[in-house]
Amino acid sequence: MIPRMEIILFFQSTLRKSWRQKLSGVHKFARERNWFIQVIDRYATAKEIRHAIEEWSPHGCLVDRAMSRGAPPDILFRGIPTVYLDQDPSHPSHLHPCLLHDSAAEAALAGAELLAHARAAYAYIGTGTNVHWDKARLSQFRQDVASAGVPFTLLPATGLKEAIGRLPKPCGILGANDVCAVKAFHAAIAAGFNVPDDVAIMGIDNDEMYCEAVSPGLTSAEPDFEGAGYRLAQMLAEEIAKMEDERKDGKRRMRERDLAKVEFYGPLRVVRRGSTAARPGLNPGVRRALEYIRRHAGETSLRIDDVISEMRCSRRLGTLLFKQETKRTILEEIHEQRLQKACDLLARTRLPIAAVVLQCGYRSDSFVKKLFHARTGMTMREYRSSPPAGDQVV
Repeated sequence: MIPRMEIILFFQSTLRKSWRQKLSGVHKFARERNWFIQVIDRYATAKEIRHAIEEWSPHGCLVDRAMSRGAPPDILFRGIPTVYLDQDPSHPSHLHPCLLHDSAAEAALAGAELLAHARAAYAYIGTGTNVHWDKARLSQFRQDVASAGVPFTLLPATGLKEAIGRLPKPCGILGANDVCAVKAFHAAIAAGFNVPDDVAIMGIDNDEMYCEAVSPGLTSAEPDFEGAGYRLAQMLAEEIAKMEDERKDGKRRMRERDLAKVEFYGPLRVVRRGSTAARPGLNPGVRRALEYIRRHAGETSLRIDDVISEMRCSRRLGTLLFKQETKRTILEEIHEQRLQKACDLLARTRLPIAAVVLQCGYRSDSFVKKLFHARTGMTMREYRSSPPAGDQVV
């Protein structure tokens, strides 16, 4: 007999990539437990939450509070195993546990990346909403910049172009998230500055919709959103088991329960793109060529002539300049970018090897496997089993 699936409500928007990654982690755990996850994508009022609970009669609830303020709605989930995600720590729950961003750790990772470029000054651009994770990132970055002994500026919500213009150059800017970083990027370009030579810019979240919307692409620190989703569901399973035990033991056990616990999840990696490239004075044509290769390396139709076209010069001059500036030929750079993508896909997805090969722009399995082994000293299957630790560069 097939066991009945238990219904879990996930009160969460799926608008942004980070939220979808959390959901992916939840689904991963749900498959192990035979849970059915019902996403409640739009909820704002107590009436809407009550309606969803009445309609679905859930076995448990997950509630993403990342964009919510104030105290959690404990009364609405009383008696239902529930775990909050990113509840404001200044308004903790007294009934339900919470999994919380380690926003300071994410800012520390991003800040270390920017500070490694030894800029004359640094700045931070926030959301302007005074949310807790924004304040934590600002505080950590301000502290790290002060420790480095360089000037720090909090950029304003208005007059951003002028404020960036007043910063000592070269400077570095950290956005509270990728959306904020892209605002700084556009303001810096509008002010007539070059990214990254004059202004290096970095975001947090690694949402490709924003990171790839600018050229050069935006470097970003990626939190472990999928891992957070998995742990969130795992915490709910623990709450369900705990509540079942309490019901068996009666009210005495209920009174002995500890206060709601808080766990943290932190950053996963830095994904480097051109907005922080450490190549000052690079020939503009070569810079455009590198960005073009980075964006199109996964396409099987990519040709050297396409790259030369981005350089806006003859093929002979383009190949000469590229080799002089990068110490690689254009073809070598294409292979390097493709193999980096292969490493990332092998380490972070369960795609079949043949699918990885195609997504990296190759048509021949045997050819790319030889290249991969020459670069890493491992077969693709060996790499997937034990990928080296370290930040991903794309």
